[in-house]
Amino acid sequence: MTGEPRRNGTGLGFTELLLAGVILLILTGVGLGIGLYLLPADYHQIPGLQPGTRVAREADFPIGTSRLVNWGDLVILVVRRGEDEYFALQGASPSDGCILHWDEEAQRVVSPCTYLVYDLFGNAVVGLSRTPLRRYPVFVRGGTVYVTG
Repeated sequence: MTGEPRRNGTGLGFTELLLAGVILLILTGVGLGIGLYLLPADYHQIPGLQPGTRVAREADFPIGTSRLVNWGDLVILVVRRGEDEYFALQGASPSDGCILHWDEEAQRVVSPCTYLVYDLFGNAVVGLSRTPLRRYPVFVRGGTVYVTG
């Protein structure tokens, strides 16, 4: 036996393997960082960690229209009534679970199953139920509309 350290079958010692592993880890981190930098900002959202959910770009959300958004188990109805005027309400009727619709002509939220009618503040205005709809805050960042919980 000579005084040299034992080497594995590849001919590389522990130090060389450790150095190769560290270099590989650094290159992977740099590659991941570059990849995330090149992706559009909308793809960087992780739903479970976000304070809200993306609804639509303002340019794709005309005044007078609505969007239904799923945020986990929640269904949220978002209405754009004016240039900078957004409303977000519970998207399912609390009385029967029916998905609500925005009636642009009447400026009301309607349940097509039981004909309950709500205003944009979530108050029941027509029908047998007086249970209001839950409201959600809406904000615009970088030309994109978001709803928060």
